[in-house]
Amino acid sequence: MRSAFTYNVLLLLYATTVSSSAASADQKPWKQWTCDELTPNLCDDLQVESGSLIIRSIPVKYWRYKRRETLSVEEDSNGSTISNPIIALHGGPSWPHSYLLPLKQLACRGTEVIFYDQAGCGESIPLDKGQSVSPSEHPHLLDPAYYSEEELPALIDHWKLEKYHVLGHSWGTMLAQLFALNARNTRGRLQSLILSGPLSDTHSYIAAQWDTKEGNLGSLPPFVQDRIHSLAAQKSYDTAEYEAIDNVLTTFFTLRTAPAPDCFTASAGGMNKDIYVGMQGASEFAIGGVLGDWNVTGRLHEIDIPVLLTHGKFDTMRPSIVKTMEEQLKLSERVLLPHSGHVSMIDDAGMMNDAVADFLQRVERTAIRNGLDHFVPRGDEEEEIAGPYLTASWVMVFIALVAGVIIGRLIDNENPPTSSAVTYSFAEMSAY
Repeated sequence: MRSAFTYNVLLLLYATTVSSSAASADQKPWKQWTCDELTPNLCDDLQVESGSLIIRSIPVKYWRYKRRETLSVEEDSNGSTISNPIIALHGGPSWPHSYLLPLKQLACRGTEVIFYDQAGCGESIPLDKGQSVSPSEHPHLLDPAYYSEEELPALIDHWKLEKYHVLGHSWGTMLAQLFALNARNTRGRLQSLILSGPLSDTHSYIAAQWDTKEGNLGSLPPFVQDRIHSLAAQKSYDTAEYEAIDNVLTTFFTLRTAPAPDCFTASAGGMNKDIYVGMQGASEFAIGGVLGDWNVTGRLHEIDIPVLLTHGKFDTMRPSIVKTMEEQLKLSERVLLPHSGHVSMIDDAGMMNDAVADFLQRVERTAIRNGLDHFVPRGDEEEEIAGPYLTASWVMVFIALVAGVIIGRLIDNENPPTSSAVTYSFAEMSAY
């Protein structure tokens, strides 16, 4: 949930890097990394169609990415494509979609990738651009059910999608779980979930961060931990000390690509702080607000479609949180991204896209051949597929050995082997 942090530090970081880049007279000064340049294998023929849908008087804006040209027959026939659209749900809450844009590379693989800004943040604000959206005027923006049971279903119907995948990040994973559990008319249409930096229980999420063995905050020097606890107890969230700690830890655990690239700073500029604080609470090291007691772990077994869980090695979502979800979900597999903090789609852009694409290709092949309920998660797939083949192989080996012994004895009766010949044969077999 630490995908939101003070925008001022981003501006300061941006200004510092610009001023420190001494450009020669014949070179343009370096300004900032772009998310396009850090995304491997991004095709150059993507096109984007934007639009909006007014929901409860707020226009919710979306962007649909797909290739201008269709994939070749060879690409389309070798199982390397993705057919059904992917809907991306951003985190925060109220941290708009731009930072997810490295995921548009999935559209290079033949599918459509759809992003949108949830109501009240980014470009999903009233038609008068100068007008901000306040939860006091729009209380439904502090209701998770609005996002999962009204806004997202309305957009899916507006886009006229028959089958689709949903990819959520951080708060977006909570929204995705609620959508899968509670939204109507998803049976047969929702094909899979990808949950990146996920959580299903906010209390466990915070406890895991402070854990002395696996926690990220629990790994900090004792003095720093004491200062965080002291500032939190005093609710000193607007002090220079608190902001300084938050800003530094952001580069440890949230986004390790520093200085931050353009798509991330764009999201920072579009955050709606009132919605964020109302949902998550003012502290970055605890959780409060509407989501303070949120927990759907006990219902995860109800999700009967394939689920991919991804998390970074340095993620705020610690391994115990993700493993608990994996255990509760019926058809799930987990991928750990080795260089990532919480924002894996930037920190490990290539590996993240490859992992998602591989998962979706297997999901879609299974759906066509046998139905989604026959999907075998990768961890179990090797055992289930290798098991029968291994057993059959050993049966054949056993039969061959028995036959060989029988034939060998028949031959031996006529030509008894020498001791050296037996020794050589044993040594040769031992080499294998």
